[in-house]
Amino acid sequence: MAGTGEGRLAGSLSIGARVRWQEREWEVVEWQGSQVTLVPQDGGEAPRAVSYRWLVGADDFAVISGGTTPVMDGSALDGWGRQEGREDDATLWHARMVEIDTGLAPGRSEHERGFGPETTLAQRCTAMSARLAADGVHCSAHTLADKRRTWKAAGENPVVLLPRPRERRPGGFTDPRCLAAMQEVVARRAHASDVTIELIREEVEDLLHSRYGKELGDPAAVAALLPSRSTFYLRMKESGLADVLGQPTRARAALASTPPLPHGGREAVLRPGQVTQADTTPLRILARGDDGRPTATEMTALIDVANHSMCALMITPSRPRDAESGQAGQATRAIDLTLMLAQAFAPWPVMPGWDPLSAAATSSLPFGALQAADERFTEATAARPVIRPELIIYDQGSPYASEHFTEVCDRLRIARRPARKKTAPDKPLAEHFFITLAHRFSQYVRHGWQGRSHKKRGRGIDRMPLFTIAELQQMAQEWVALEYQQTPDAGLRDPFRPGIVLSPNDMYAVQVARSGYRAVPLSPAQNRFFLLPRWVTPGKGGFMINYRTYQPVAQDAGHYREILLRGGSKLPGAGDKWECRFNPYRPERVWLYDHTADTWVTCDFRLRHLLTDPWTADMWQEHAERHRAAGGSEQDEEAIALSLAQRDRRRRSRRPPPKRTGAEPPFQGLELETEQPSQDPYAGLEEFDLSTLRPYPALPISPLAPPPAPLSPALPAGTGGVDRPSDNGQAPHPLAALFPDDGDGSPPDAPTAGTPAAAYEVVEAELLDDLDPDGDEDDVWEM
Repeated sequence: MAGTGEGRLAGSLSIGARVRWQEREWEVVEWQGSQVTLVPQDGGEAPRAVSYRWLVGADDFAVISGGTTPVMDGSALDGWGRQEGREDDATLWHARMVEIDTGLAPGRSEHERGFGPETTLAQRCTAMSARLAADGVHCSAHTLADKRRTWKAAGENPVVLLPRPRERRPGGFTDPRCLAAMQEVVARRAHASDVTIELIREEVEDLLHSRYGKELGDPAAVAALLPSRSTFYLRMKESGLADVLGQPTRARAALASTPPLPHGGREAVLRPGQVTQADTTPLRILARGDDGRPTATEMTALIDVANHSMCALMITPSRPRDAESGQAGQATRAIDLTLMLAQAFAPWPVMPGWDPLSAAATSSLPFGALQAADERFTEATAARPVIRPELIIYDQGSPYASEHFTEVCDRLRIARRPARKKTAPDKPLAEHFFITLAHRFSQYVRHGWQGRSHKKRGRGIDRMPLFTIAELQQMAQEWVALEYQQTPDAGLRDPFRPGIVLSPNDMYAVQVARSGYRAVPLSPAQNRFFLLPRWVTPGKGGFMINYRTYQPVAQDAGHYREILLRGGSKLPGAGDKWECRFNPYRPERVWLYDHTADTWVTCDFRLRHLLTDPWTADMWQEHAERHRAAGGSEQDEEAIALSLAQRDRRRRSRRPPPKRTGAEPPFQGLELETEQPSQDPYAGLEEFDLSTLRPYPALPISPLAPPPAPLSPALPAGTGGVDRPSDNGQAPHPLAALFPDDGDGSPPDAPTAGTPAAAYEVVEAELLDDLDPDGDEDDVWEM
């Protein structure tokens, strides 16, 4: 039906047209996009805005009379853009076309000579051509007739009457091989002293002869590739190579080292997560480190290109290498990037103390639709959308190029694209976000803000009561949910109303309505692949990671024994080693992966009971180096564990700072859910009515307990039985008859009738049997 209606409408519906629809007559008063505004002729109803396809697809739709402006044919405008500053010329040509078409000029009531009602269209074109010639404009009658036909086909749009804009060709008609040679010669001289364009032209000519002389075979054909001297100078100026030659040597060298745009340049980004940008930069905020001393910080951010939303961010400590002590420096590592990447797959919770307006329920996010699609969205979810990245554009730092980050991205099916070196436009949103962060967040952190440069740094910052890195992380997340995600961004516009500026949350709401949302929750087993991998060789006593022994927990001991009985993992390149995942910020527990059954074996540190306070692998390494400097060995894990435990005790024994109690937790990164949640044993059971509960006649104490002795008949008080005092003058216990005593407190020598003898046997089961037939007790440890 829609096709039939559109056929009746083509070329006839316009502003002012009268149509018949729903058994009434309407007048078209406005046409905006796909919406047509109709006013009833009888005046009995308010104007109605209906869809174009819905209107013309109706069975009773018909055009009664056309309007003054016919429908424009969009194909007639191909090749014409906006003619800036030429409105007067377009108006003048439009008046000429109206006079040719109707014989009467706009605003005139009388016909000019040669344009009367008795004249034909050809005669009016001839008369207009003569008038233009008298004014100094040469335009033949045939050209005017062609202009009129184009004007009518474009819906009487005067833009088509203006000269068609010329399409500029990069490099004009100069041979592309010559243009490439010019670029190559200028880049080759980037590190040399400056020269003139004439010398560049001579080197380009030599390069063309050496490269294409044998291919073309004719020196004249090679010489034809090089334009004239004036054209060569013009091409050097148009391409910007002349400006490059005038720059300092350092600028020319930096420009020459910049590679071309990756993958053919920019692409249109229309849905959330299609393209994201990641970058790491100094935060310029001092924080309190694990040792209580001020430490520098870095921030890594992942931002979405489509709606400028913050997908994830992470703050990490940063310190340079100490040349005197030889202590290694610290910066953002691959595990930090993967923990940050895990944020993008889960909502942020609203932490205690946050502003209530930072919740997603009070923001412009489509909270109801998101909550229906993803049960993780609750009233305590922060106002930050969950965006799964499909492509990450990152800088060329070593953590981004690491094997672990690459493996995690491949497992999550996330494409990666490195940005060019020293090219900020490749990831402009990430670069601009850090500027916004400094202006709207960092400088408001009074305790720790260092200024934008070392020349503007304040005094006494290291003596201030600084925040910990965990506190800065929560403050930054609250600022993102409360201010950044809900502040209008000049780069985000409403696609239907370009004059309205949107916030990242508003833009996400517009895009997710079109692209849709699908929840991708990750289980604790999947989250373990975000952790660092280690290939270990399991032994009878466990296995080692960085000279720390790990043993399976009790519930996974049987599974661990099966792994030992299999020998090696038989994976290509692994031999007898098995994959293990561990978090260096929480190294007290690791997970051994069984690829044959896709299951995990949970293993704990052997001396975990000694370390009651939180600790990290960096703290372990620090105490290991101290122990080695004192003459010990890094393999003495007992001594290192005791040293680490005594450090925490000494810290608690000192006088605490004012208004602070308890031990200060170290930096442990972002917490990742890697433990299986405990199952509720009462889940799924129906509600029990306590009023129906009746007392049980007898409560069995143990299935192995001997049968109770027959009770003596009830006697009056003072006549014996249970009321008879014992030999020591104390009354016996009321349940003494259930536990016959043989005098030494030991179990009865012979089983009571009806109780099997095996019930009293004590069976001690070992965790692992001796698998070494030779009696060799040495284990093979793997770093």
